[in-house]
Amino acid sequence: MAGKLLNTKRVKAFWFLLLAVLFFGLGMAIYFPNYSRLKALREEKERLDESIERLKAEIEVYQLKNERLTEDSFLFEEIARDRLGVIREDEIVIDIEE
Repeated sequence: MAGKLLNTKRVKAFWFLLLAVLFFGLGMAIYFPNYSRLKALREEKERLDESIERLKAEIEVYQLKNERLTEDSFLFEEIARDRLGVIREDEIVIDIEE
């Protein structure tokens, strides 16, 4: 009689369901921490990609300024005069105080 009870379809289905739940739980225990870390890494990658794009645009602006400065001698002279206080050899500086 006891052997007959263990061979029933319900008991087999119960053991199969129990094993399936255990394997699912084990799989989630192994997979879930890695999934959380993967999600955090993807968010960091997106943030870094945005930063890279912003820096590339900034580099382009500085390259254009550099090209303009090297090609335009008038601009170079203007910057030297205004910011650095450089004068030509034949000029006389008159400093008027207010």
